[in-house]
Amino acid sequence: MTRQAEAHDGLKRTLIRTLLALSLIWNVIVPALAREDGPAPAPVRLSEAGSGELLRKTPDGLVPLPLLDLQVRLEVTGILVHGVVTQTFRNPTTEVIECVYVFPLPEQAAVHRMEMRIGERRIVSIIKEREEAKQVYERARQEGRKTALLEQERPNLFTTSAANVNPGESIEIVLEYLQEVAYDDGEFGFSVPLTFTPRFAINAAGDAGRICAPFARTGSPVFPRAALTVRIHAGFQVERIESDSHAIHSFWDGDVLVVEPEEKTVPADRDFHLRWRPTLAGEPRPALFVEDRPEGRYVLVMLLPPLHGVGTGRGLPTETLFIVDVSGSMAGPSIEQARTALLAALDRLRPEDTFDILSFSDVVSEFRAGFVAASGSDLGEARAWTRSLRADGGTRIDLALERGLALVRSSRSSRLQRIIFLTDGAADNEDAVLKDVQSGLGAARLHTLGIGAAPNRYLMRKMAAAGRGLCEFISTSADATNRVDAFFSRLDRPVMADLVLSWDGGEPVEAYPALLPDLHSGEPLFLSARLAPGRSLPRLVLGGTTLEGALRLEVSSSGPAVADSGVAVRWGRAKVESLLDTLQDGAVPDEVRRAVVEVSKTFGFVTPYTSLVAVEEFPTATGDCGLVRVANGLPAGSQLLGDLPQGGSDGPILFLLGMLFLFAGCVLLAGALRLPGKVL
Repeated sequence: MTRQAEAHDGLKRTLIRTLLALSLIWNVIVPALAREDGPAPAPVRLSEAGSGELLRKTPDGLVPLPLLDLQVRLEVTGILVHGVVTQTFRNPTTEVIECVYVFPLPEQAAVHRMEMRIGERRIVSIIKEREEAKQVYERARQEGRKTALLEQERPNLFTTSAANVNPGESIEIVLEYLQEVAYDDGEFGFSVPLTFTPRFAINAAGDAGRICAPFARTGSPVFPRAALTVRIHAGFQVERIESDSHAIHSFWDGDVLVVEPEEKTVPADRDFHLRWRPTLAGEPRPALFVEDRPEGRYVLVMLLPPLHGVGTGRGLPTETLFIVDVSGSMAGPSIEQARTALLAALDRLRPEDTFDILSFSDVVSEFRAGFVAASGSDLGEARAWTRSLRADGGTRIDLALERGLALVRSSRSSRLQRIIFLTDGAADNEDAVLKDVQSGLGAARLHTLGIGAAPNRYLMRKMAAAGRGLCEFISTSADATNRVDAFFSRLDRPVMADLVLSWDGGEPVEAYPALLPDLHSGEPLFLSARLAPGRSLPRLVLGGTTLEGALRLEVSSSGPAVADSGVAVRWGRAKVESLLDTLQDGAVPDEVRRAVVEVSKTFGFVTPYTSLVAVEEFPTATGDCGLVRVANGLPAGSQLLGDLPQGGSDGPILFLLGMLFLFAGCVLLAGALRLPGKVL
């Protein structure tokens, strides 16, 4: 053998050993290191940061700067919730900073006030069109004036920017919003998101980057925590109050019921849920609230169809398509909840019913090639198929809907057709999904089961509304079976259809929703209306039909008008939602935009086309302003890593790369062994 050949063989042996060593390191050591949580806030990447965490640029990377305080105060009056969210940050660096953070709020919230507090100074915001507000903010930032900007990215996701925070200064961003309470089967309740599930970006060229916030992992020393206080001005005794998300305690402060978590602060890693049941003689009565403003008299009504005295709708057989999300954002407790919920739903089917199941991530899989009877071996195999579901990949709700709608249309069944969608909603293309539901569902119904600690509640509710269906949320595996049973019990009740609302004494100026949905018994209808200024209140009459015949509900005002109660803002938000919904029906975007801006400026709340901006009068920055990012805590149990494409996990990527190293090493090794006289 020549010296050159020996050198070549030596190089080959070195390459083989290197590849085999890399395979060992990649498959064993790297995953182990990835699972370890460091005890100190070492430099991190933007995508590994968390809610309530500022990041400062240093020569060694981005260093987390902790959130000093996160407070949520909620006042419940009647059927409205007034929320105040205060986030306090400190700049411990020697540089002037600008912080930007994305954060969630309830999907029905109308954010109508923002204030930036720095020391004794309070800078109050004003409402402007989005582009103009951005220009005002940028000009103030460049001039060294403290400024803050609040923008709506999605109906339940907002971005706040605060510029020119000097070294050693603390800043408070105070946001105020309004929403209504929910009512279901005799219980009131609401949810407050403290984080959100990372969204899978379908269109990277769109605005997905604005909502792809960085995230911190559970156990980080700077993981955000929140203090919550709820004050319920009930006006009645409360039979039971509970939370399925947090351990709570409650006490009476005069006529106000105060509720707080048992811990002084809680990890900001899940939605906060609260439900309470009033002690009432008989069923709750419809409620009507009034607020007067110069341009009109505003009315908010909650109409309650009866819980009792109606028959059951279990007569007709059903054809049910279950669509279950198995994408990467569902890994951990969420996929367990989905499996438990789907198994409980299968148990509710009757032998005369038919069903099929689709699972989806960035691909769609089908249990059967069509609908099968809910009996015998098919049902047993469906349970086994459900137990085998595992989570990974992107969240392509659009692909699953396309496949599911085609399957329902092609069956041509005489049964009652329905789709039950189980997902956390972690996709960024909400508008496209809703348009698909509206255009392709036909006579079928679509119901949603939101899964996980921080689901996309906006998308879940809007999908159900577009599909003329019901929406329920499951946050724990222990609660999944009971929730599904209650959900199917609601589905089994008769629908109150053909709803007509009349105003005895004249028609209102505007009322929303303009088209009244079908209602299940015990399900409330919230209605916002604007009357002429100073006009006396008419008597409202809601008529409809059930399996038992015609039904008539009446409601009249029982109290005086209350100034600044939020009733007028709620009407404005309902009108904006109605205007935005017309975009799905082909409305002219510029006309919708102009109408939305007009309503927003009248009532002062944020929309996709308007923002709140606050600017101090004089420059106070002591240097150039550097950008930092504020991030969110990953939802409880999430298996995602912050630096990955939204919706996927890194386990398969690490494994695949390790296998490639191993395969390359084995190929070279096999080639060497085939040559005579070669010893490795």
